[in-house]
Amino acid sequence: MRGKGGPGLCGSASAPGASQTQAVRTRQNSSFKPKTTGGCPACKKGQAVNRSSTRDSLKTIGEFGLIRQVQRQWPTSSPRIITGIGDDAAVLKTPPGRQLLISTDVLIEDVHFDLNYQTPKDLGWRAGVANLSDIAAMGGTPLYLLVSMALPVRVPPQHVRELYRGIQAACHPFNVELIGGDTSSSPSQIFLSLTIMGSVRMNRALTRNHAEIGDHIYVTGTLGDSNAGLRILQTYSANRRRFRPSAIETFLVRRHLQPAPRVHVGQLLADRKLAHAAIDLSDGLSSDVRHVCQESRVGAEIRATALPLSSQLRAFAQRDKRDPVEIALQGGEDYELLFTAPAKRHQNVLHVSEQTKVPITCIGEIKPKTFGQQLVLPSGRKQKLSSESFCHFNSR
Repeated sequence: MRGKGGPGLCGSASAPGASQTQAVRTRQNSSFKPKTTGGCPACKKGQAVNRSSTRDSLKTIGEFGLIRQVQRQWPTSSPRIITGIGDDAAVLKTPPGRQLLISTDVLIEDVHFDLNYQTPKDLGWRAGVANLSDIAAMGGTPLYLLVSMALPVRVPPQHVRELYRGIQAACHPFNVELIGGDTSSSPSQIFLSLTIMGSVRMNRALTRNHAEIGDHIYVTGTLGDSNAGLRILQTYSANRRRFRPSAIETFLVRRHLQPAPRVHVGQLLADRKLAHAAIDLSDGLSSDVRHVCQESRVGAEIRATALPLSSQLRAFAQRDKRDPVEIALQGGEDYELLFTAPAKRHQNVLHVSEQTKVPITCIGEIKPKTFGQQLVLPSGRKQKLSSESFCHFNSR
């Protein structure tokens, strides 16, 4: 990373500590801007900018100041790193007997996130998990992270620190090292780009294009919770209501703001050669099943009655008069894993679930390509699997 191109600030590796009642904030003409009267919920719970930092700004600290704070607050300590932040590029040791994995994600304000109802730390956590989940889907071990951002000058440095605390908290359990990035000013929106590097045992990477006819289709965790949590936050924010969530709402909101990457599940599936194909559930189950089918040139049958739905999602759907299966199919941003495995490996897959304490559910079967992608309804009737999930550049 060039000395002039360092990322912003970072902090401790503690998990996001803000309660979900802090998540909904009313925007005052700009993102990351604390209220001037009454105080934002996050500030009232101890996330207020301290007096010294309120006199600072990105303009006074400057780009080099951000780099120096990164070096102090998120130092590189791994012997794998020969040269890290501060040079033209990072110099890294290549893990012997392993292949390199690289993935990147872009997050743009008002496209991927809305700061009306999440704190900077929440945003950082979710950005970190989105990248970790990509490595998990490949069966790899996350190693290094590069963070680039473009920020309006009005963004308080304390909020940039909180964002980095969220990223670091998500990455800390997996010993991911920050090795560089870039910073720039932005005229209006906040722009984040995270690039993650990892490794996987030679020729063990899980991909989307090796699903075989007869494979069972599995998912980790429960589906649709994140989308329900997002809808709850949007409702409170749109109505400008004080956020007093029920226990059900708190669970669903937490599932949206603090998803868990399934890194260890992916590693075991790859190391033990259990899965033929895998993908992380970021776009929605229907859409991601279609991705696997297209890449593997196969079809799929999904059983609606087999979808793992939390009791909280069912209660939310009943209250809002919505179909929980539809939410699970089209929600997105669950960051669970979907993978296919031979039927004879079923007990081995269940053992992975027991070992990682992550629920794994068989939800269907891989079929010939001519079968298409079909959903089996509780009545036994079959219908085409809908793909009404989030898609960039979609005119809907």
